[in-house]
Amino acid sequence: MLVAHAGMSDTPSTVLETGTDTPAADSRENATRIYPHALFRLGKRCEYSDTVVSPSSDISEPTRVMPLLEGPDQLFPPSFFLDRNFLTPLYSSNAFASTPQPCFEHIISKHLPPADHATLYDEYFSSIHVWLPMISRKRLVHTEATETDSCQPLLLLSMRLCCTNPQDSPAAQNHLYDLTKSLCSFAENSGLASLRLVQSLVLLSVYELSHAIYPAAYLTISRAARLGSLMGWHDRRAQQLFQLADTWSLREEQRRTWWAIFILDRFINIDTSGLPFAAPEPFPDELLPVNDEDWGLGKAVPNEPLYTASFSSITTLGSFARSCQAAHMLGKVIHHKEAKRKSSQDAAELLQEAQGLHRALASLQLSLEESVDTNSPLSSERYPPTALLICASAQPLLHGIYGCLDTTYVASQTRVGLETEMQDLSIAGLRSLASHTAPAIARVDSQCPFVARCFYAAAQVCGWFVREDNELGMRNALECVVGGLERLAERWAVAVEYLALLEQSGTLRLIGREYKLDSISRPGLQSGYVKTCQL
Repeated sequence: MLVAHAGMSDTPSTVLETGTDTPAADSRENATRIYPHALFRLGKRCEYSDTVVSPSSDISEPTRVMPLLEGPDQLFPPSFFLDRNFLTPLYSSNAFASTPQPCFEHIISKHLPPADHATLYDEYFSSIHVWLPMISRKRLVHTEATETDSCQPLLLLSMRLCCTNPQDSPAAQNHLYDLTKSLCSFAENSGLASLRLVQSLVLLSVYELSHAIYPAAYLTISRAARLGSLMGWHDRRAQQLFQLADTWSLREEQRRTWWAIFILDRFINIDTSGLPFAAPEPFPDELLPVNDEDWGLGKAVPNEPLYTASFSSITTLGSFARSCQAAHMLGKVIHHKEAKRKSSQDAAELLQEAQGLHRALASLQLSLEESVDTNSPLSSERYPPTALLICASAQPLLHGIYGCLDTTYVASQTRVGLETEMQDLSIAGLRSLASHTAPAIARVDSQCPFVARCFYAAAQVCGWFVREDNELGMRNALECVVGGLERLAERWAVAVEYLALLEQSGTLRLIGREYKLDSISRPGLQSGYVKTCQL
C-alpha cells in the first residue's frame, strides 16, 4: 500500500489509489484519491511499505499494481508547442527526470539487487555493447553514484532484459519483458523524459527485434525516436527543449543514442513496404560518433562528418561510426525500393541512382574487409563488424530488384541499356554474398541479431542458384548459412522465424532439412520450429 502524508498535518493519512481490488481498498469508499503528480504541489510524500511487491509474488506484480511515479518537479513548458517565441530552453537535460522515484528503486531492486550491478555491467558491455555501443560505462557508473537521473534503474533493468535468454516461456511472455515494458510506459505517462529513458526504450526495442516480437519492436523504436526528437537530438538547429549538454561525454552519448535509434529504425523497416521511418534522414552536416576506443576512455576527440567523398580503410572512424554509415546506405536503398515500386521517377534516373548505391555499398564493404584484415586498433569490435552485417542486408535488397528483370519492380515498357548492366552487377553481387560473404560470417560465432537477416537473404539467394543450376558450391554455402541460423536460434528467436520462412519457401528441403511447429519443445522462442530430420 502506498500512503501519502501531509508534512505537519494532524489529519489522517491519505490512501492513494493503486488500482488494486483488495478488500482493504474497497472498504475505504470515502478515501481521498490523489494522483501522483499532485503530491509535490500538496506538500506530501509517498511511503512505500515492504508489501508493495511481496517476496512470494512473481515478477509481473507491477503490471497488476500500477506503481505511483512522482511526476517531474518542473512541468513541461506548453510554449514549446503553443508559441516557441516564449520558450526558454531548460538548463538541465534531466529536468524531467531529476525527481527521485522510490517506486522504481523499490520494484527494480527486487529483481536486480545493487550487489548484482557490477556483474550486469560486465555481461552487458561484453555482449550487447559490442555491436551497439551507445552507453558510456564511465558515465553510467558516475550517474548511479550521483543519482542524477531517476530513470537509471529502468535502464539497468533494460540492460538485464537484453542479456537474458528466456528459457521458461516464449520471449514475448517473459516476465522480465512485461515488467520492463510496463515501467517504460509508466515513466512516459508520468511525464518523465531523459537520456536514460530513451536508452531504456532502445534496449527494449533491441529485445523485441531480436525475438521477432512485432509490431512491438516497430512501435517501441518509434517512441524512442519521438522522445529523442523532442529533445532535439535529430537536428542541432531544431527547436531545443534543453540547453546544450555541458560536457563532451554527455553530448557524445546523446549522439550515439540517436544513431542507435536510426540504425534500429532502418533495420526494422528493411522488409516493410510503404511505412514511414520514425527517425528522419540526417542532415548534410551530421556528425558521426567518435571512434569507440577514445570514447570508452573518455578522451575528447573530433567527430567526423557523415557525408564523405568516399569510404576509406585509412580513417579514424570506429566500428559504430561505420555502422551508422551502413545504416544510412540501407535507408537509401529502402527509399530507392519504394521509388521503384511507385514508378514515379524516370527509369533512367532510377537506374543511375541504383548504380550509385551499388558502388557505394561495394566501396563500404571493401573498406570494412580491409580494416578487418589490417586489424585496425581503432576498432574493438570482433569480426564480423556490425556495419558489414547491415551492408550485407542492404545489398541483396538492392540487387534483388534488378537481378531478375521480369519482376514487378520493372514497370517501364522499354528496356533501357542500363537495365542490363545493372542486372549483371546485381547477379554478381548476389553470387558474391551467397558464396563468399555470408559463409565467411557464418563461420564466426556472432551474437548480433542483425546477422539473422543476412543469413536469411543469403539462403534465399543460394536456393535460387541451386534451383537454377544445381550448383554444388551454392548447396554447400546454403548448408553453411542455415547452420549459422540454427546456432543463432539458440539465442534469438528471430532466427527461428527465418528458418520457418525458409521451410515455407522449400529452401530447406534443397539440403534435406525439415522443420515442424512444436511450441512446447523449444522454450524461450516465440515460435517452436525445431529441426526434426536430416534426409
